[in-house]
Amino acid sequence: MKKITFITALLWLIIHCNYGQEMITTATLLREMIDLERLTLDSPTNYKTVQFSSYDRRSVKPDKPFWFGNADGFGREPIPGFEKVLKEPGEDGIGEYLMCDINSPGAIVRLWTAGIAGKTKLLIDGKEVFNGDAANLFWDFPNQFAGDSIPLIGAFRQFDALYFPIVFSKSCRIEWTGRLRDIHFYHIGVRVYDKGVRVKSFQPDDLKLYRTDIERVGEAMQSPDKLLTAKGTKAERTLTVPVGIKDELLKIEGSKAIRELRIKAHTDNPDVILRQILLRIYFDGSSIPQVESPVGDFFGAAPGVNPFVSLPFTVKDDSTMVCRFVMPFKENAILQIENQAKVPVSLTASVVTGDYTWKDDVSLYFRARWRITHGLTTTYHVSDVPYLVALGSGRVVGAVSYLMNPSNVPTAGGNWWGEGDEKIFVDNQKFPAFFGTGSEDYYNYSWSSDAIFSYAYCGQPRNDGTATRGFVTNFRWHVIDDIPFKNSLAFYMELLTHGKVDGFVYGRMVYLYAKPGLIDDHFTVSCDDTREIEVPQWNPVAAGGALGYAFVQAELAVRDWKDVVYRYNHMWAEGKLIVWSPSKQGEKINFVIRRSAAIRENMHISFGCMPSGGTVKVYVNDQLVKLRKDGGLFMEQTDLNEPGRFLNRTYTTEDIDFKQGENRIVLENASPDGAKVNIGVDMFWLKY
Repeated sequence: MKKITFITALLWLIIHCNYGQEMITTATLLREMIDLERLTLDSPTNYKTVQFSSYDRRSVKPDKPFWFGNADGFGREPIPGFEKVLKEPGEDGIGEYLMCDINSPGAIVRLWTAGIAGKTKLLIDGKEVFNGDAANLFWDFPNQFAGDSIPLIGAFRQFDALYFPIVFSKSCRIEWTGRLRDIHFYHIGVRVYDKGVRVKSFQPDDLKLYRTDIERVGEAMQSPDKLLTAKGTKAERTLTVPVGIKDELLKIEGSKAIRELRIKAHTDNPDVILRQILLRIYFDGSSIPQVESPVGDFFGAAPGVNPFVSLPFTVKDDSTMVCRFVMPFKENAILQIENQAKVPVSLTASVVTGDYTWKDDVSLYFRARWRITHGLTTTYHVSDVPYLVALGSGRVVGAVSYLMNPSNVPTAGGNWWGEGDEKIFVDNQKFPAFFGTGSEDYYNYSWSSDAIFSYAYCGQPRNDGTATRGFVTNFRWHVIDDIPFKNSLAFYMELLTHGKVDGFVYGRMVYLYAKPGLIDDHFTVSCDDTREIEVPQWNPVAAGGALGYAFVQAELAVRDWKDVVYRYNHMWAEGKLIVWSPSKQGEKINFVIRRSAAIRENMHISFGCMPSGGTVKVYVNDQLVKLRKDGGLFMEQTDLNEPGRFLNRTYTTEDIDFKQGENRIVLENASPDGAKVNIGVDMFWLKY
């Protein structure tokens, strides 16, 4: 009788615990996509986050060959980049392959591809939900059911990644049908719940049923500054910190949470100063700061001020930097500033705090750990770069890379730094829970793009160019796809470049929430870490994608010097950019280049894009020629305006009939009359 009573009570407890939790649906996960406070609490429903990808299947162990293999989706891999071969290819080369197979409740929370051919079939709980072109699943899944009928559905596509929860109560299986020689890059990010968690599986009608949630979340993801405003008590302070001094910025008492942090440094040299003033945040009397980072790097856009908008962070045009990650504490929080610069630094900071009930064993501290390695020599002999190694319990909510790439090759094919994959180990795993296909793939873009972009969860706020030369910053926030760990975390990113580069600098940062007591491999940030980084003068070399080209500096080819000045910077070939400032539409400037023989071929032109950049037309030997960038459309005129940044960008002309001897290149100002514009010209590339 006692045994029966005990079993009955145990069953009641299990049922009570499970059914006391909210049913997980498409709607609840949509709401989690913009719920930053959720991240401060240990989840009441246990789940792990895993990634299925087309990583090189020869990568098995660090002490075996091919741990750094790079055959991961281009086609013709030595081992198919799938979980299993379901059907060997027939005479037509078409086979069937398993991408993922989960037999627990869960949700797909991220899909990514750089490009994928073939067909995919998605089965939820054994029932077919999607069967069609693979790209439509990975880039456009909700539109397969919603079409254009739901506004803001596009907010869930972020560059090459799709964040739209696809929930399943029992199982999820994705199969691919195609030719292995065709491109098939993929990431499938999945949240896997413990068995017994109550989940309502995705149905196509969810797009209509939860239309209000989709619209609200889409709007918040597109405009977080407007819709995720912090409520609470605001404290503000302006101070000047002398050289070498640590100063308490603010101290907050009580059980509360920082709901918004804003900092603005008053400096004319933000690239250097924002790296050399440190932010430290101590919660509840900790001997070691839970947050330690240069101020600019903490906000995700360093070096300097590089405006962007994302869900947890914003950097504004006026250099105000905003953090919306919620930072709870039980007793107090101390914000400290240290000035490691060579001059006093003045800054203004404000904090919005609100009530927060700290729950022991449930509430988590916010943590951010910055580190940097100077003077690296990169080669094709790759290494795993440590981002963070930690012992304890928590969840990863973001990562940023801050790079200085001094390669002299002017094309991504040759100066690309990011062939390496993320490898994230969770809870003493012997193989990563996340094994990626390239650094930019982790950051949601592809093909070593130099595009400046920002979305709710990812961005590239800085990429100087040409291609990926100079300073490059990438960020990704794990909000719906946070990575929980119960006892350990080891986060690495391979550094795999296209060639040898001396003087490479690799800064990086991981953001996480953790229970009290977590320890990690963080070192105190030193003055040597925050030293000024000087990008060496750029002397372009004809290698990689530029093999076979000769470079003609614009200052050697220009024939009109009216309204022309030099701009000196590491960003420009041989350190100089000529900047032409026309005052009227239709004004022209002349250049001359020589060819040893008549030939028909295209040409590249490297322009300086800038906040005051104008619109330009290009003529060669009196013929208007169209330009395009990165395989885009050829356009009769090119807009060189880039708000808030200076960039070196290369455009390609359509084929041109060059004459033997002198050829006249004319740039025409196509900007509106009265507009004060600058048109920067760096160099012309010619095949020889």
